[in-house]
Amino acid sequence: MIDLFKGELLRFRLWAGIAAIVNLAVLGFLSRMVDMAQQPIFVYQVFAAVYAVAGILLGLYQMGTYRKPNQWLSLLHRPLHRLRIAGALSGASALLLLAAVALPVVLVCIYQDTMTARVVDLRHWLLPVAAWLIAVSGYLAGAYAMVANRRYSFAAFLLPTLFMYAQASGVAMLGVQLVVIIFLALLLAIAFKPDPAAQPRNPAAVLAVALPVQVGAYFLIWMLGFGIELLWTVSGTHPLNMPAPPKGGYIEAERAEGKSILLLGLEGSRDPEAALWREQIALSDVYTTYPLRNLPVQGSMTNLSPLEFADGDNNVFLVFSHDRQRFVTRGLRDQRPIGELGVGGKQAPFPAPTMPYGPTYLYNAHAAYQYDSDQQRMFERVRLPQDEVMASPPAPAGDNILVLSDRAAYFYPGREAMNGLDLLQPLLRVAMPGHVGNLSRMDMIELLDGYLVSLTYTWGVWSGEMQHPFQQVLRVDGNGNVRTVARRALNVDLPPAYTTRIWWLSPVLRTLCLGAQDLFAAKDPLRAAPQPVPRGMVWLALTCCVASLLGAIWVSGRQSHSRRARWAWVLLCGVVGLPALVSLWLMYPMRERLDDLRLARPAAA
Repeated sequence: MIDLFKGELLRFRLWAGIAAIVNLAVLGFLSRMVDMAQQPIFVYQVFAAVYAVAGILLGLYQMGTYRKPNQWLSLLHRPLHRLRIAGALSGASALLLLAAVALPVVLVCIYQDTMTARVVDLRHWLLPVAAWLIAVSGYLAGAYAMVANRRYSFAAFLLPTLFMYAQASGVAMLGVQLVVIIFLALLLAIAFKPDPAAQPRNPAAVLAVALPVQVGAYFLIWMLGFGIELLWTVSGTHPLNMPAPPKGGYIEAERAEGKSILLLGLEGSRDPEAALWREQIALSDVYTTYPLRNLPVQGSMTNLSPLEFADGDNNVFLVFSHDRQRFVTRGLRDQRPIGELGVGGKQAPFPAPTMPYGPTYLYNAHAAYQYDSDQQRMFERVRLPQDEVMASPPAPAGDNILVLSDRAAYFYPGREAMNGLDLLQPLLRVAMPGHVGNLSRMDMIELLDGYLVSLTYTWGVWSGEMQHPFQQVLRVDGNGNVRTVARRALNVDLPPAYTTRIWWLSPVLRTLCLGAQDLFAAKDPLRAAPQPVPRGMVWLALTCCVASLLGAIWVSGRQSHSRRARWAWVLLCGVVGLPALVSLWLMYPMRERLDDLRLARPAAA
């Protein structure tokens, strides 16, 4: 085993060295230009994709050379257990990826930490580990795709894509990556045998192999819906591409200008002041606010946007440090360290990662702050209740300032906000009529004694997570009294069978995918739970499960199964649905019949 391990290291040492040098050169060049630790999440995703592809190529090439029949027999007929052989090959590849991927990232972190005044937190030292785990997961997926049956082994490439959608962050994200690596290693161990095309006999191993195949079939069928959308677009009947969107639908509400959405909301209002408000809408400025979808998380390895800003008047550059919970300052021109900046005169630490928003404010999950350039101090301006989190930072709303939390909208005095630096007290509080995770926009005009507010809840309609979009118009007077003046249900515009196909194709796999997405993740108050699908879609899901069960009876009857295995597959197809039927067809070839064989005929004399 050790000799095989060393042989693989020697075999790929040149390519690993070249990859490490290229990786270090790219990272070093970019580090001279920008602060790589403060880049937006898209930059990290690009590097992660490159590392995953590098691992995939290594796995495909390494196992592809051994997968040739003669070399495969020679490899497996060594006086070693097959798993020890697989461990030697994959262990050597993991070490090579460690040198080619993680080591350059470590060197760049050391450079930034010791030779610059840039902020390097503990979360940044986790980046080399994450990069290495991503590359290893890509390698295992590529190795399994090459070793296992080519009819379905490609489904393993779906597992590393979980990293793009996982809600975990920091150390928890490393846990998600380890879970994927363990599962891929299990798949490779199952397939690494003298006859890789032979299906495992252990029921647990069969389920492990079938799971990615079913998930792959599930998403492939779901993606066919985009072909339907393409046909709609070509025919000119797609609601999203019509010159005028359908009347009374969510598309019309999302496309409408501020004045238009307020007028649409008042169309069915019987309030005696509705006519007056329509006239005021035509003459007033409309203030539109869009809620946040994510908040900066403590210890996250990536950034929603750079946690930094510059004070050009004082030649100071400020970068937030997760470890110190303060802004670290350095010279804007000479890049020399200056000190730290907390909240107020006592330089108190911030309660959560804080990021700039616009030219005036900074915010985190609990409060909003304002930096005063003259005093070079940070002042807390808005503080939310303990059981609420920020959903939209301070924004102008006429003479006042608007702040959204996950539960309410707060109006703060604009004059005090402009002329002072003290903590503001809310003038008005407007409770949300729905979950902020479904809120797509908030539009308002300022009246003589309050506001006319429109709240449009359409976020999640296209993905099938929201089934009942609506718009509600509220009248808020100067004393904080709130009353509903109009509420209208919005049409979905698209057929429910299309928007909810991700559910009715397989409710079991949908639940499993949502669970994987939230693995090790803390609850996000800005995300709304999916709403129950219409009853007709429940019947459609049951119909698909029954059709899958009947199809499994027919397909399994023409395959080679034991009686117990056959009916286990039939039951699985009935529970999971059509993706399980596709996996059954892909994993097991049809049994040959005598009718399919060409019988020899005697030659004519």
